[in-house]
Amino acid sequence: MRLTVLGSSAAYPVPGNPSSGYVVEAAGVRLWLDAGTGTFSALQSLALGEGWDWRELDAVILSHAHADHCLDLVPCYYARRFRKDPGRGGDRRLPTFWPTGTREVLGRIIEEAADEDKLGRVFAPREVGNGDEVSVGPVRVTFAATDHRPPTLAARFDDGRHRLVYTADTGPGIDLAPFAEGADLLLAEATYQQGQEGAPVHLTAAQAGELARRAGVGRLVLTHVWPTFDPERSLEEARSTAGGIPVALARPRAVFEVG
Repeated sequence: MRLTVLGSSAAYPVPGNPSSGYVVEAAGVRLWLDAGTGTFSALQSLALGEGWDWRELDAVILSHAHADHCLDLVPCYYARRFRKDPGRGGDRRLPTFWPTGTREVLGRIIEEAADEDKLGRVFAPREVGNGDEVSVGPVRVTFAATDHRPPTLAARFDDGRHRLVYTADTGPGIDLAPFAEGADLLLAEATYQQGQEGAPVHLTAAQAGELARRAGVGRLVLTHVWPTFDPERSLEEARSTAGGIPVALARPRAVFEVG
């Protein structure tokens, strides 16, 4: 299993770093996890550099309907619907998994009326919720509700050998340690730093480290750090609570082997 970072900036993209977006590859399956602002371009660049067609993704998974996690599904919609190079793949509807309310948000942006199904021309959407499990080829994906609004879902990826857990956006009000227990890699949001906390709908880096320690994960990767913060300080704060678990940053274009 492999995780590639398309972007990791919290709330808004910055030069050189799009918002949240990742590619998860396992057992011959390729998944686009979160489509934050700027990540569709990064996805195309990644595919071009590695020699695969971005239109042949196996599925898209969105954690929630905030722009920095879902908005680039809109340019993806236009690129797939109005493509001018027939025969290069991408003709099928793309399986897409998202929580309650996501379709309405994206539908309004592309001016989908109540009696229309524009998104359905490109995507094959399925609404998922807390405790749901889906399979994409041999990869099993399980979802868990987080402490965030609108409805937001953490995701656990299991290919039968390795396990990756993504917290998505979450505050400390829900304990995701049981959900992440024993994961080879935990991709955890770490928006805040000590003394720089905002509304309790996100984690500090220290809380992310504590979560990783209690879950007994093999490795912690910090993402969704506030754009104006020093990421090295976030690393230090997470390491101070992680109990010796290796901690890294989800820098754009970084690649992590899971397991």
